[in-house]
Amino acid sequence: MSDKPAPKKKKPWPKWLQISWLIFKIIRIPVLCVLAVYIGLWLGYSKLGHQPANEILHMSTWRHLYDLVFAN
Repeated sequence: MSDKPAPKKKKPWPKWLQISWLIFKIIRIPVLCVLAVYIGLWLGYSKLGHQPANEILHMSTWRHLYDLVFAN
């Protein structure tokens, strides 16, 4: 005779919770990547570059940066 207790059966998750968990697993890496890029832009542009943080997402900022990098 074995003195081991019988293993407990896990309750199955509801369907909505399974779908929610699947969606979370799929989008967590892209969301973290976008968040990391934004934080890097904020640190580099506003904290190290001493520029206003609201200019990070302006197209004119990136056009100016492109012109500086690829100028002849």
